[in-house]
Amino acid sequence: MRGSILRRASAGEKLQLYSIWDMVFGSIGKDSFFDCFYSDDLCVLAEFEGVVAAVGYLVPTGEIVHGPISVPCAMIYSVATLPMYRGMGLGTAVVRELIRAARKLGFPAVVLCPMNDELFGFYSMRTDMRDFFYVGERTVKCTQASGDPAYLKEISANEYLRMRENLLDGSVHIKQDTGIFEYQSKLCNELGGGLFRFRNSCAVVELQTDGGVWIKELLASGSESDDIISAIAARFPAHEYTVRFPSNSNGGRRFGMLYLQDDIFGDPCKISPAPWYGMAFD
Repeated sequence: MRGSILRRASAGEKLQLYSIWDMVFGSIGKDSFFDCFYSDDLCVLAEFEGVVAAVGYLVPTGEIVHGPISVPCAMIYSVATLPMYRGMGLGTAVVRELIRAARKLGFPAVVLCPMNDELFGFYSMRTDMRDFFYVGERTVKCTQASGDPAYLKEISANEYLRMRENLLDGSVHIKQDTGIFEYQSKLCNELGGGLFRFRNSCAVVELQTDGGVWIKELLASGSESDDIISAIAARFPAHEYTVRFPSNSNGGRRFGMLYLQDDIFGDPCKISPAPWYGMAFD
């Protein structure tokens, strides 16, 4: 790519990064993200003929857990290319450089949640990222809520993390840091919703601008899945609820990609039928 260079962000460029975020993603989540995660060394820029044309960020997320083995993990987040510079390979170059940066910073595992299904093939052909995470997703139409919201309690990021790890014990998943859920709480504060427990189950709930409700992560204990959805519906009346939950490649759809240095876990395809990514802030 003649005329382009890759580099880290430098002090004083935040206003420019804000502008790119607004243009590509809108303003939701921007202030919370920069407050929670941003640092210059975790941001890669692609300049084209002196203009910052593409950007992407690394977010330390915690660890990928596989039985007794766990490895530090970082997430590639908010890769954005300005419209007039798309199709030039700048976004791909940013992703590749973020993977290299993650390795240098001590993250042998890097994950990415593509914005749409077409990007899985795009990144597979152009980077070392591979399909790995799947998600079950269903839509629930609720015209009248019948659940009892009395057992639905909003909880802190720390409490949510403890419940989550208990429910995911024994599965391959990203054991996310408290900071991830603190950021999610801030997103929920902007949109409505929150982190909730229902008896022995937990869920992340976001209200949508179209009037729907997004249950971004539903981890249900035993047969509580329908009960917690019904309780959420009673608390947040809406025309439609989109629910995400752990699933395998047979019952779910592709959700996230993984770069894993040196095959630490062996063959990633044989690790688990249903590794769980969790929230991607998409």
